[in-house]
Amino acid sequence: MAYPTRPRFKLRHILFLALLLVGIVPMMVSSFLLVSNNRDLLEKQERDLLVNEAVSDAQELTHRLVGLRKQLSQVGTALMLGTGDRDDPGQWMREAWVEDYLDSLIGENPQVRSASILDDKGEGVSSSAELPEAQRHLLKVGFQQALEQRRPAYTFTVLPDGMPMAAVAVPMTRPADDAGAAADGGEPARPELVVAALVDLDAPVFHDSGGDLGTALVGPAGEVLWSRHMTPAEQTALSASAPVRAFVRRPLGQLTQYPVDVDGEQREMLVRLAPVGETGWALVAQRPVAAAFRAADELVYNTLLTSLLVVLLALVLAAVAARRVSGPVQKLAETSHEIAAGNFGQRVDVDGLTYELTELAEDFNRMSGHVERYVEELKRAAQANRELFIGSLRAFAAAIDAKDPYTRGHSERVATLSRTVARHLGLSSEEQHRVWIAALLHDVGKIGIDDRILKKGGVLTDEEFAEMKLHPVMGEEILTPIVDLREMLPAVRWHHENWNGRGYPDGLKGEQIPLPARIVAVADTFDAVTTNRPYQQAYSLEDAVGTIRRLVGSRFDAKVVTAFLRAYEKGEVRLPRLPRPKPSAAADETRLRA
Repeated sequence: MAYPTRPRFKLRHILFLALLLVGIVPMMVSSFLLVSNNRDLLEKQERDLLVNEAVSDAQELTHRLVGLRKQLSQVGTALMLGTGDRDDPGQWMREAWVEDYLDSLIGENPQVRSASILDDKGEGVSSSAELPEAQRHLLKVGFQQALEQRRPAYTFTVLPDGMPMAAVAVPMTRPADDAGAAADGGEPARPELVVAALVDLDAPVFHDSGGDLGTALVGPAGEVLWSRHMTPAEQTALSASAPVRAFVRRPLGQLTQYPVDVDGEQREMLVRLAPVGETGWALVAQRPVAAAFRAADELVYNTLLTSLLVVLLALVLAAVAARRVSGPVQKLAETSHEIAAGNFGQRVDVDGLTYELTELAEDFNRMSGHVERYVEELKRAAQANRELFIGSLRAFAAAIDAKDPYTRGHSERVATLSRTVARHLGLSSEEQHRVWIAALLHDVGKIGIDDRILKKGGVLTDEEFAEMKLHPVMGEEILTPIVDLREMLPAVRWHHENWNGRGYPDGLKGEQIPLPARIVAVADTFDAVTTNRPYQQAYSLEDAVGTIRRLVGSRFDAKVVTAFLRAYEKGEVRLPRLPRPKPSAAADETRLRA
């Protein structure tokens, strides 16, 4: 019964996997959790840093602008209170103390470049000399917005030298007019004066953190008023981005992430918007996500690299440990395989083994020695039985041949020649031996033929020959009960079959005849024609070989005859005795029929 083959794992493989599971898996899980937690922490820190950058700049800018607006409001309020019921506050504001007050305001605020008080026609006093065109234009824009909107106005520009500057314009009305407008529920009264100032917005308002951090100031309509570390394409993309559009609709601070297309390149940006007080502006700090989370990515990379190195080291150590532990067991297994394969002289080397394995190896070696001794005894007994068996067969064949004094030694000679032909046919040693035994017993059926027919000195009659043709069948019947000889039965039964189908007992033809029977047929005929018989002297070697060659295709298989001739050419086919005169054709036929 054939059992299914099951996959088998070596002990060192199992130990190796066990060590990996015990050591590497927990380490990989802990590394994964550590990387995940640290990455989240680093990303949170990066977001907090971006928030702090934007919020701190927005708070600093709000503090400066709103503080300046309050100071300007105090100046304007003082002037409006001082005019009382006068119709022309412009005359009052031209008094010397007003200009001195503006100069002191600039002195207290180094970032303030200029302070002015203007009436509704744009005429008034200023704390400085003639301003450059860009600054006068910025002041004029702020003045107009304050008059039109009737509330403080904030305008922004960047000077040619790159300095950011803002104008703060505060419209002023009489307190009585404001109270009346409020009571009527109408619009604020038209301003009579505008107090305005120009202020520089350089450091420390806008901190330069450098690197990949881009900073921008966005106006109420979403336009980029000023930026640092941002290309024109990035400014355009920022102005059109979803976070800025959301801020225009509702000016609230927010931290968000958005995709942007800059010069055909897709980028993911992390942006923080922080409102700048009452100005309607927003301070924007943004950084590419790839740059923002670079530290987190480096942490992941370094952790993975370290883990990989640790894993490789663990693999090496696990392999070494597994080999050292499983090596002695593997040595024992290899020796047992050798013994199972029949090499009983193998022994297990006990050097380097542990105490338990040493005892096991010594017991195994003793067992192997006992098995080797028993096997040798069995081999000797088997060889004795084999020799006894072969001797019995030879004695049996010799007894059969002895019934006819003219065929003494015939079976032995046929067996020897049959083995030679089988060897030249390329058959294995085992097959050659079976052919030899079959040829040795090919005439065993003659034991049942009447001695009168076997020892007749002349040509057999038809009745006698009919009885003679029974000997192959009798031989098969005699040998059938012997199990070890059943493979030889085809040669015994069919060694008188002809290639052309005219043989006996069954009239087999061509390849129907088993190969051993075809081999024995050639050897049997050769010995028959080279042996002295009462009715014919033995053929010479050349005549016998010629007879075999002439019967190719009618009696014999050409392949078998070719092997016979190959043996003849090498001098392996010899006569049993000296050759006799050339026989006649009638005698030749008589010999072949027997």
